[in-house]
Amino acid sequence: MYDFERPQTFRERSNRSRVFQGFSQRRKNLRETIRSERIIRSKKNFRNQSRLPETAKRILITEGDPCGIGPEIFVRSLFLLKKISKIRPIVYFHSGRFSLPKEFVSVFSHSEIPEKGLFAIVHDSLSQKEISSLKSGRPSALSGKSALAALSLSIEFQKKGGGDLITLPLGKEWVITSGNPEFRGHTEFLAEAYRTKTFMLMSGNDLQILPLTTHVPLVKVPEFLKKIDLKSLADSILSCGKINLEKPIAFLGLNPHAGEGGKIGREEEEILIPMVRFLKRKGLKVEGPLSADSVFGESARKKFGLYLACYHDQGLIPFKMWEGKKGVNLTLGLPFIRVSPDHGTAFDIAGKGLADSTSFVECLNRVLQYS
Repeated sequence: MYDFERPQTFRERSNRSRVFQGFSQRRKNLRETIRSERIIRSKKNFRNQSRLPETAKRILITEGDPCGIGPEIFVRSLFLLKKISKIRPIVYFHSGRFSLPKEFVSVFSHSEIPEKGLFAIVHDSLSQKEISSLKSGRPSALSGKSALAALSLSIEFQKKGGGDLITLPLGKEWVITSGNPEFRGHTEFLAEAYRTKTFMLMSGNDLQILPLTTHVPLVKVPEFLKKIDLKSLADSILSCGKINLEKPIAFLGLNPHAGEGGKIGREEEEILIPMVRFLKRKGLKVEGPLSADSVFGESARKKFGLYLACYHDQGLIPFKMWEGKKGVNLTLGLPFIRVSPDHGTAFDIAGKGLADSTSFVECLNRVLQYS
């Protein structure tokens, strides 16, 4: 990444030219994607949006792991961020590893942020020497420490000044390695920070999938299913506003063929059916437990407004295969919008100019749509 605020040497200018030539076609494609999704509406609608009150919600964005693709997809979306910043303030929480374009104003307190503009806050968890040691594609305990520090600082700002949150990808392994053995992911960390029950909703154009358990070993899934706060789950679904509740909800079975009446495991009979009954009593149109291998065909996708998956991969495999780059991860149960791209840190391509910012752009779209 380049420092946009100081003169470049001939070699740096040449390198920069080669890098950005490779990006030009991708930027063109991305602009077409944004137009098709109508993220930035017609001039008339954009003028209407610009009449938002001075208390327009902030959009808080965390860097994620500085050695992953988070910083790259953030900067690649600069033209869109600049447009949005005309109507809402955008605040970027980062390590300081990369210099940002001159449009960003450095701030240190939530009270310094007005009703619009681009702002950046560097957390102070790493020394300058540690920051200099970070390399794209080479995660470490330091990069994990940085990712968690950016997230923690964004939460502090959100609590004091409000705002919606977009979290760029971090590596759980490296956050744990940095001295946080209990860390399980963004969703769980936010639940603890706000002392509430949260649920992960994978949201796409055609599929809405809620994994009832997230980052837990398969062997512990039945135990975690028993501990779910069903009232909080029902309330989160009912108040979500992002799910078509006119359509039924598919509750997926845990075992093959949903247990075949107890012949292949007793979890459906002892755990899932009571859960289905409870959710029905709360006014949700739930069907199941259903065999997971037969509910993602075309007719089923049109029938169901939401899928409840028993474990992480049961829901995310069909979601990622079908929704591709357009899917996002929404957190239900928080008093604000939190959304994240539907992909990881992609350390293997970080710094190579190959990262695709489509999912991040969709995150911005969702924040504008739901706020």
